[in-house]
Amino acid sequence: MKNGTNNSIMQGVAAVFLKEVRTEWRTRVALSGVGLFVVGALLLLGLGLGQSTKLPSAEMTGALIWVLALFTAATGLGRAFVQEAERSTALALRLHARANDVWVGKFAFNALLMLLLNSLTAPVLFSLFQVRGVNAGVLICVLGMGTLAIAAIFTTMAALVAQTTARGGLLAALAFPLLAPAFQVGLNGTKAALGIGMESIQKSVWQVAGVDIAMLTIYTAAAITLSLWLFDFIWND
Repeated sequence: MKNGTNNSIMQGVAAVFLKEVRTEWRTRVALSGVGLFVVGALLLLGLGLGQSTKLPSAEMTGALIWVLALFTAATGLGRAFVQEAERSTALALRLHARANDVWVGKFAFNALLMLLLNSLTAPVLFSLFQVRGVNAGVLICVLGMGTLAIAAIFTTMAALVAQTTARGGLLAALAFPLLAPAFQVGLNGTKAALGIGMESIQKSVWQVAGVDIAMLTIYTAAAITLSLWLFDFIWND
């Protein structure tokens, strides 16, 4: 009986996730929106700093990665539930899928989208600003866990503001304060991956960044747990 229930949950999540993939493949609204934002931001940074005689420091580059990740999420992840309201498909989704299946499916799609974009943004910034000596393993763990936290918060906040008129501004206003702790911890872990301040510490990069990765993991787990608990009230209210 338990296996049947688990299979039913996985089928529900997979159905919602595949629905998101098919919808995005047809419209390409989220991908084009966040893709253009990322390309535009990188182009403007390159043009602006091309006039400067001094490139940004590695520490500044690490901060830019997280700033771009947050604003990229604000640009594209708000579509997760807005499209259901615009196309009047929310009722059909409520009837055919459980609330938690809907959230997990949409969260999985948002997380995949953000992981793909961040995996491209970071190398481009490092190449653009000539950052060397990056510990790739640590950086992947920090950015990966931070991306999951961003996707979880924005997925829930997108559902909360989907029926409002000022969706874009309200989404960012609600999500950014909640993500401030993850931003700070992720920035600290990124600094460790870039070797910033490691010269005076008698520890390995993994020992220093491991604390930040653990904190990001706890934050992400808490965000997912609370989202699953609250989403039933948000979705069915």
